[in-house]
Amino acid sequence: MPRFFSFIVFAIAIIIPISSCDRKNDENYLRFSTSAEYPPFEYTEHGEIKGFDIDLAKLIAKELGKNAVFDNMQFSTVLPALSSGQDDIAIATITITDARRVNFDFSDPYYFEGMASVYPANHPVKSADQLKGKNVAVQLGSMMEIWLRQKYPQVQITAFDNNNQTIEALAAGHVDVILMDEAQGKIYSKKHAGLSYSVLGKSDYGYALVVKKGSPLLPHINKALQKLKATGEIQKLQDIWLKDSL
Repeated sequence: MPRFFSFIVFAIAIIIPISSCDRKNDENYLRFSTSAEYPPFEYTEHGEIKGFDIDLAKLIAKELGKNAVFDNMQFSTVLPALSSGQDDIAIATITITDARRVNFDFSDPYYFEGMASVYPANHPVKSADQLKGKNVAVQLGSMMEIWLRQKYPQVQITAFDNNNQTIEALAAGHVDVILMDEAQGKIYSKKHAGLSYSVLGKSDYGYALVVKKGSPLLPHINKALQKLKATGEIQKLQDIWLKDSL
C-alpha cells in the first residue's frame, strides 16, 4: 500500500472515533440561544454571560441531567436559531404571545414583568397616552415593539438591535422616549444621569422558555420549573438578580 494512502486510512480511523465521541458529548449539553443585552436578566461582563435567565437556564439544564451552553446573538435572531436547529431552547426575557405560539411552544411563565418608559427627567412620559406624537425607541422584535405597533400604530417607532443603542439614541436626542422592561428601565435610569423612568403597565403573559413546535423537551422544562419554584430556587434568583430593580 502506498505510504500516502496508508496515512489517509490511518487518519480516517482516528477521525471517526473522535467524531463519534463529539456526538456523544453533545448529548450532555443543552444549547440555549440568548441575547445578552438585557441586564439584569442576561448581559456580559468581562466576556462572561451573566444574569437571572442565565442562572435559571443552568438550573433547568441540571434538572434535565445536562450542562447549559449559550449562543449569544441579537434578540431578533434568538427564535430563528431554534427554527434552524442551531439551538435547543431560547431564553432571553421572551414574552408569551399568540403570534409567537404559531411557530413555537412556550414553557410555563417563570416571571411577570412590567413595561416602562425611559425618558429625560425634564420631559417625563408617565402614561401610554403621552407616547402620541413622540419618536419612540424599542428593541427590534421585542414585546414593546409588538405592543406599540398594535396599540399605537400612528406613533413613530425607531427599532434598534439592543437597548444600549436605544439609550445612546435618547442621549443624543434622536428619540424622545424608550420602551423597555421595568427592571431594565430602573437599571438604565440609575446608570445614566438625567434619565428617569415610569411603569406604564404590567404584563399578563410573563417570560417563558421557548422551544420548537412539538419539542419533547417542553414537559421536562415545565417539570424542572415546577420543582425550582417549589424548592425556592427561582425566588433565590430573584433575590440575587432583581433586588435592585424591583
